[in-house]
Amino acid sequence: MRFATVALLLSLTAWTGSGFSQTETGTHTIDSDSIFPATPLVKAQSEFWIKIFRRYKSSSIVIHDPEYVDVIIDVVDYDNFKKTHNNGRAFSRNEKREILNRYVERYQIAINRLQKIGKKALEYGPMEQRVLQVYSKRKETLSRLFTEEIYLRTQQGLADEFSRAAERANSYLPYMERIFRNRGLPHELTRIAFVESMFNREALSKVGASGVWQFMPDTARIYMTVNSYIDERRSPLKASYGAAMLLEQNNKLLKAWPLAITAYNHGAGGMQKAVRTVGSRDLDDIIRRYEAGSFGFASRNFYSEFLAARQVYKDLYQKQAVTHKNPMKIDHIRLDKPVSVHQLVTHTPLKQEQLKEYNQCILPKAFANKHQPLPAGFEIIVPQELSDQVRRSLKQIRNPTVARGGK
Repeated sequence: MRFATVALLLSLTAWTGSGFSQTETGTHTIDSDSIFPATPLVKAQSEFWIKIFRRYKSSSIVIHDPEYVDVIIDVVDYDNFKKTHNNGRAFSRNEKREILNRYVERYQIAINRLQKIGKKALEYGPMEQRVLQVYSKRKETLSRLFTEEIYLRTQQGLADEFSRAAERANSYLPYMERIFRNRGLPHELTRIAFVESMFNREALSKVGASGVWQFMPDTARIYMTVNSYIDERRSPLKASYGAAMLLEQNNKLLKAWPLAITAYNHGAGGMQKAVRTVGSRDLDDIIRRYEAGSFGFASRNFYSEFLAARQVYKDLYQKQAVTHKNPMKIDHIRLDKPVSVHQLVTHTPLKQEQLKEYNQCILPKAFANKHQPLPAGFEIIVPQELSDQVRRSLKQIRNPTVARGGK
């Protein structure tokens, strides 16, 4: 580890401030309405996530309370640190981890001291003073500081990633919003895709959730095709049909969008159990009082993250969004008979690269097997300029299961 990094770590004993200036500016207003209400706890959570999506870049790590996420202890800004402590050189991953661990550890010590000896702990330095300052802003957080175990959490900033996600979203949202409107659903539900994947169509979680809507395989098979040849989770547009149906079903069961949206993460059955256990349909009550192990940080914050994503996109990017009804200039063609990928690239104007680009849901195995047909009823997405030619060519394909001109 370089000397400058060691000096930065040692400076914590005589700490003079890292990111406080970033945490003290005013809060943002959450649009709240009868469809997507922001109750007090949800509003506080949402304002935290607005900062994560809008203010803090990926070079910043926010240290905060996991229960009251808007209680921000500090912000570790590596870009600032490299300028002030490292001659402008970027820190390695290990150095970043050690710097962050030392900050969290020092603040954890400050919390423990305050809980053990009260205000006498302020004599130890500004980090104890900072902890008391942020927890003293509300009665419930001050009470938590002195009555509950607190283990601080860290959250990487996402402002730069959200900006990139908004650019990706602008291509897909006109189609996705239309899908939701056609089912009588609020079109802004499509902003859930920011929370799930930041509109990364290649997103794949450690547990197997895939695509912009992060469907698990078993759930996806209820609403779309998922097998070794086709995985419609990988198509942002096709998966949107599934997401719309799932959210519609959640809302019919739970009778309120805050619960239905939370169920997208926690499951409709899980939310029904939460309502029964707590004896309340108020999401604030459930977040505060429901103690099931599966109802973790992600579930407790999911609706608030949605509200924040909705707000940030509206404030910063919606005016820049593509307003054309067909920005990708595509057309959808439903196959009236089984047709293989080989037949499509052999007997239509479509090139293999085009099929892959517009139909991410067609898996490599389908391209490799000349005789494996895509099923009748399957919908392919094609460039609009080729649409009429492809339709005419498809009518000429007589043998639906065996590719002509090759074995």
